[in-house]
Amino acid sequence: MIKARCFRCGFALMLTEQHIANALAAEGITEKPGHYMAECPHCRRMNKVSLKGVLLPAPEETEQQAPEAGRNPATASTPEGQQESG
Repeated sequence: MIKARCFRCGFALMLTEQHIANALAAEGITEKPGHYMAECPHCRRMNKVSLKGVLLPAPEETEQQAPEAGRNPATASTPEGQQESG
């Protein structure tokens, strides 16, 4: 759990390492950056949160990131050895 305060309004931010890892993966960032830009839910100001000393877990896979392995949509409806007539 990472705790920070909004520099503008003082709202207490609490971020989980998993949330940050998922957000970075969604942005396409593969290496750990030095900081994370967190938006304050109260005033909407962006806050720079240091990631120094924070161990980020592997991002969770979503349906968009992990399509079914080995399944080709073009051949999914036809059994093996049969071809579509057309």
